[in-house]
Amino acid sequence: MQQELRELSLRYGQPLEVCYTLDANTYLATRGHQVSEVCLVLQRPGGRFLTLTKAFYPPGVYRLPTGRIEWAESITDALHREMEEGIGLEATILRYLAHLTYQHNEGRLFHSHVFLLAAEDTPRLKAPLEPIYSFREVSAQELLAIAQRLEQLPEAFSQELSATWADWGRFRAIVHRVAAQALSSPQTP
Repeated sequence: MQQELRELSLRYGQPLEVCYTLDANTYLATRGHQVSEVCLVLQRPGGRFLTLTKAFYPPGVYRLPTGRIEWAESITDALHREMEEGIGLEATILRYLAHLTYQHNEGRLFHSHVFLLAAEDTPRLKAPLEPIYSFREVSAQELLAIAQRLEQLPEAFSQELSATWADWGRFRAIVHRVAAQALSSPQTP
């Protein structure tokens, strides 16, 4: 993976490297063998960014699209698969925004690879493969409001997540804050 990270950095810019230590997290604990994901910061023609919600999310909760990186799958293959399977879009990779490393639950590690992509087409709801309910476009500044909303989710247990909304929200909030920060930073060659 280190070789792929070097190649991605050379091709799409040096990402912001961020490490977080989370307390025990029920959501990450349920991920089992999954250790990494891609986060798609899809920039629309007007300069805003695509977020989504799912039918089982609490009302008003939107977030950036993410998807797991399968075993032996490259990061770029995961990006393209998630764009097609999850959102029904073709997009161009513009920039490697951030690489987040989370340490959680007795030292386990999880990685989020955050990419800025240009998406011209209209996203398509692709149910039943992906239970996306709707999309919304937001500004980079609104990503911070999304993070704040996610951090305030209740401790209630979600059957769909097999975790509490609070743990899911605290984990998901981080990538929104980091994406907003990376979008406001100039690209490092």
